[in-house]
Amino acid sequence: MAGSGRKLVLIVDDTPTNVSVVSGVLKDSFKTKVATNGEKALAIAFAAEKPDLILLDVMMPGMDGYEVCRRLKADPKTRDIPVIFLTAKTDSIDEEKGFEVGAVDYIHKPFSGPIVLARVKTQLALQEALSEAHEAREQADQLLHALLPKKAADEIRSIGTVIPRRYENVAVLFCDVTNFTAYCDVNEPEDVVSRLDALFVIFERVTAKHGLEKIKTVGDGFMAAAGLLQDHDDPLGAAVRCGLEMAATLIDAHLGWEVRVGVHSGPVVAGVVGQERYQFDIWGDTVNVAARMVGVSAPGSVAATREIWEQLSSGVDGNASGFDAEALGELEVKGKGTIAVYGIRAMGG
Repeated sequence: MAGSGRKLVLIVDDTPTNVSVVSGVLKDSFKTKVATNGEKALAIAFAAEKPDLILLDVMMPGMDGYEVCRRLKADPKTRDIPVIFLTAKTDSIDEEKGFEVGAVDYIHKPFSGPIVLARVKTQLALQEALSEAHEAREQADQLLHALLPKKAADEIRSIGTVIPRRYENVAVLFCDVTNFTAYCDVNEPEDVVSRLDALFVIFERVTAKHGLEKIKTVGDGFMAAAGLLQDHDDPLGAAVRCGLEMAATLIDAHLGWEVRVGVHSGPVVAGVVGQERYQFDIWGDTVNVAARMVGVSAPGSVAATREIWEQLSSGVDGNASGFDAEALGELEVKGKGTIAVYGIRAMGG
């Protein structure tokens, strides 16, 4: 549509007197263009500088106003241009036909200058408000998709909430950065945040590469899941491979950081909490065990329970192993007792 200056109104009428009257009313407030038939009107409407509003005579030789309006509304490039019909017809059937083809208003002949100006201003103000609302909605959608997994964001858009659900076979990955707190204490905030942000951007790419979904970050911790909102043929194998790539991420040696990763698999409950700030999250024993694995993981490997290692090495769910493991000892887990922990590495790693 027209640029940042005055709005452009296209006047379509085959009667010079009518064009002169309407142009005179609008010239102080708007730019105007004139077409004396339907074909010229369409040519102007499809030009690079599209009109912001069209005042369209109904009765014209050749193509009448109804057909012009139909063609405008049938094309995505012009369908949003508001059309006000100019007509001497006052029958309700004629007006109904005009609204059916997409007109937003009628102005009856003979014209009243103040009415023409008021109707045009009203429709342009409404169009601007709708455009601003659309932009605001797009921005809100972008923010929603930045905060939540795509399916969760789509569900909020559709029904206003995310229905809590239980998922049975989900691989949960926790990743933590060791020595990060000590680094925070002796370095400038800008440096701390920029370095952590750069690392998390890498983690997000690795997560997407292996088909996992980022769930959230907490401090220097990063959580993702496979087989949750997106189907995955091998969620556990994908989570371990993702974790191994994260653990191998190169970090400047002088930072003193190391990446530790833990993985567990099983059922989880997922949903959204909060109203002022949405937070999509997952809960359950699977999540808790994965988080505990991080604390005993060895650099360059992914910590998991013996159960998980046996599942990987035995080829459950079609996994080819491709992994080696070493015992890391035992871990006391609340509600589960003592659990044997293994450090899983890529075969030959």
